[in-house]
Amino acid sequence: MGKYTDPDWANSALITIDVQRDFALPGAPAYIGGTMEVVPVLQRLVRAFREADRPIVHVVRLYRPDGSNVDVCRRQALEEGVSLAVRPGSDGAELVDELKPSPEVRLETEPLLHGEMQGIGEKEWVMYKPRWEPFTRRPCTGIFKSLA
Repeated sequence: MGKYTDPDWANSALITIDVQRDFALPGAPAYIGGTMEVVPVLQRLVRAFREADRPIVHVVRLYRPDGSNVDVCRRQALEEGVSLAVRPGSDGAELVDELKPSPEVRLETEPLLHGEMQGIGEKEWVMYKPRWEPFTRRPCTGIFKSLA
């Protein structure tokens, strides 16, 4: 670490990406092995950012039931009848409980799908990503200026 690589905590935001039940829980439709093993570390980071009153953005993926926004690499599976994960309104689309500010928090999927950010706590939001890369076709500076 050094003066050019040390984190600038006063100007930092925490971003979590795809830490949703359908990706994280063993046996879930789109399970990514090892996710739950890192959740305790993420939970500590989220807690530290909340305590420091620093911004947190949880980036989520949502697949419409008709598949109209599914990634190209998943379209063939959808056409072959494979059920989609992270369907809006499903329990699998939700953030893992360990990262939520309270158990009652649920995603408001329609506003998210229309590009709105959902506030879920003091300086804490959820943002929908329309593709793998969360900031494609988004005015990133505007997003992060609004978090300050």
